[in-house]
Amino acid sequence: MKNKFTKQELHHIHFRWIWQSQIGWNYERMQGLGYLSTMLPAIDKLYGDNPELKSKALRVHSQFFNTQPAMGDIILGIDLAIEEQSPTEQGIETAAAVKTALMGPFAGIGDTIFGMITGAVFGSIAASMALEGSAIGIAIWTIWYLAVLFLIRPKFFDLGYKEGIKLVTSMSGKMNALTEAASVLGLTVVGCMIASMVKFPLATISVQISSEADGTPIMKDFPLQVYADSIMPNLFPALLAALCYWLLGQKWMNSNKLIISVVLLAIVLRVIGFIA
Repeated sequence: MKNKFTKQELHHIHFRWIWQSQIGWNYERMQGLGYLSTMLPAIDKLYGDNPELKSKALRVHSQFFNTQPAMGDIILGIDLAIEEQSPTEQGIETAAAVKTALMGPFAGIGDTIFGMITGAVFGSIAASMALEGSAIGIAIWTIWYLAVLFLIRPKFFDLGYKEGIKLVTSMSGKMNALTEAASVLGLTVVGCMIASMVKFPLATISVQISSEADGTPIMKDFPLQVYADSIMPNLFPALLAALCYWLLGQKWMNSNKLIISVVLLAIVLRVIGFIA
C-alpha cells in the first residue's frame, strides 16, 4: 500500500515525541498527554475528514501510556505504520492494543540499556576521570547523550515504522538476549565500581596486652584493614553496598535519607576510631 506520510513528516512526528514525550506527565496517565501531542499531526492527516474517527483517535491516544522514552520511538513507529495502512476504527484499536502490550516490556528493556548501562558504564568512566582531576568525563556524558538523541533514537523509530508489528514476533528472542546481556554487563560494572571507588578504610587500633613491672602498658597494634583484606579484599565496601541496596528496598527509606545516613555513619565511625 502507498505510504501516506513523507519522510519529512515522519521525522517531524518523531522529534515531537523526543521533545514532548514527558510533557504534562502526571500520575493518572503518565506519558498519555505527551503521546497525544506527538500524534496530533498524524491524527489530523489520517482522520481529518472523519470527525468520529478523529474523536476516537484523540481519546485513544490520550489514554494511559508509559515506557522508556527511547524505546517509545519503536512503539511510535509501529503505531504509525498500523494506522497509516489501516486508518479505520479497527486500525486505531489495534494500535492501542500494541501500545498497551509493548509499553511494559519495552520499558524494562530500555531501562536496562539506557538506565543501567548508561549510568554504570559511562558514569563510572566519568567518575574515575573526575577523581583524577579530568573534566573529560563530562564530555563523555554529553557525547553519549547526543549520540542517543541524534543517531540511535531515529534508527529505533525507523525500525519500528519499517518492521511494524513483525518486530514484536521476529525479534522478541533477540531483545530478551540483549536485555540479559545488558543486565550482566551493568552488574559487572557496578561490582567493579564498588571495589575501586567505595572507600571503607579500617583503622589500626592499639590494645594493651600487658604491662611492665613499673606499670608501663605494653600495647599491640591490630591493623583491622589487613585482617579484613585477608578474609576478602574490599569486604567492607561490599557489605556497605549490600546494606545500602537492602535499605533502598524498604518503604521508609529513600535515596536522600540513605545519603544522609551514610554520611552520619561515616562521621560516627571516624569519631570512635573504627575507620581511618
